[in-house]
Amino acid sequence: MYCKAQIYASFSHMKLLTFLFSLLFITLSLNAAPTPLSELEKQLKEDGLKGWVHGASEPLSLYVFTYREPGNFFAHREFPLIPGNEAVSRTLQTLKRHDEVLIKGSFLANQAPITHIWVSHIDMINSYESPTPAPEPYPYKADLPEDLFSHKEIFAKVHAVVNDGKVLVIEYKDAIVPVVVGNPAMAKGLYRNDKVRLKIDVRDFPSKPTHISLDLQAKDPILVTDRMVDWHGKKGAVEGPLVLFPKSPQVNFNVFAIQVADEMGILREFTLVNFEDTKVFEQIREKLQKYWDSETNGIENGRNKLINRNVRIKASGVFNVVDPGQANPQVLLTGPESIQLIAN
Repeated sequence: MYCKAQIYASFSHMKLLTFLFSLLFITLSLNAAPTPLSELEKQLKEDGLKGWVHGASEPLSLYVFTYREPGNFFAHREFPLIPGNEAVSRTLQTLKRHDEVLIKGSFLANQAPITHIWVSHIDMINSYESPTPAPEPYPYKADLPEDLFSHKEIFAKVHAVVNDGKVLVIEYKDAIVPVVVGNPAMAKGLYRNDKVRLKIDVRDFPSKPTHISLDLQAKDPILVTDRMVDWHGKKGAVEGPLVLFPKSPQVNFNVFAIQVADEMGILREFTLVNFEDTKVFEQIREKLQKYWDSETNGIENGRNKLINRNVRIKASGVFNVVDPGQANPQVLLTGPESIQLIAN
C-alpha cells in the first residue's frame, strides 16, 4: 500500500513527464497497441513501410530505420537496414538523420538478436533540412575495426539496450558499435549514457558495420564505471561548450545542452530545461540562443548535433534522469540566472 507522500510523488512525476513530452514533441498519444512484426513485414512486402532515418553513416556502413506506431510517438522500434542491391546501397549513402522514407523488403532471417530489414527499394518522402545547417560533413575520428583489434578492454558509453539485453549498443569514441551480449542478464539495469568498461572480442561477421562480442570468459565482462541514474535528483553544476540539437520533425524547438568530456574523452550532453513554467523555459532558451548567435566562428558538426567551441557555459540545477532510454541527462534550471557564460 502506498502512503500519501508516495502517491503525491508519483502523481507529480507523471505530471512532469506529461508536461515534458507535450512541450517537446509534435505528436502525443499513448493509446495505440504495438503492431505485430508479422504485420510490419506484410507492409514491407506490399505497399512499403513508412518511417524515419534514425542514423545514417556511410563511413561506418551503418543505417538505422525508426518505425513509430501511428498515434503513439513514444512507441517506436529501430531496425538496422541491409541493402538488397546496388541501387539501394547508393540511396542509403545519401540519407540523413530525420529523413522520412518508405522502404520495401523483408525481415532478414539471420537469427540476429535484433531484427534487420533487407531493403529491396527505398523512396524519399520528406528530406530533412536542418534550420541550422552543419558547417561541414562530419569527420569520424574512430577508425573501425582497426581501433578495436589491439584492445581486449575498452571504455565506452551506453547508447541503447535492445531486445531485453541481448544486444547492447555503445558509443566508442564517436562511432556507434553493436555489442552481442551473450548473457542478457549482464545488460540488465543499464541506462543510456552509463559509462562502461567492456571486455571484448571483435566479430568477423559482418565485416561492416563493425560488431563486437562480450568476452564471457573474462572477469566482469561489463563493469559500469559511472551510472547515469545515480545522478538523478542531485544538485550540481556542469560546464562545457554549448550544444544545439536543432528543431526537427519530432521536436518543436531548438534544444540546448552542455557537452562534458571526462579524462578518457567520453562525452555526455546535459540538456538544459525547466518543466515548471513554460515562460521561464522560453526565457532560458532565448538566453542560450543569444549566446549561440554571438559567436558563430566556433560552430562544429557534432554528428547528430552542433557544438559551439567559442561559447562555454556553466549551468547549475538538479540532475534529472527518469528513464533508462532517456536520450540525455537533464539539468533542471530555476531560470535564466542558472546559466553563466564562461570566458574562454
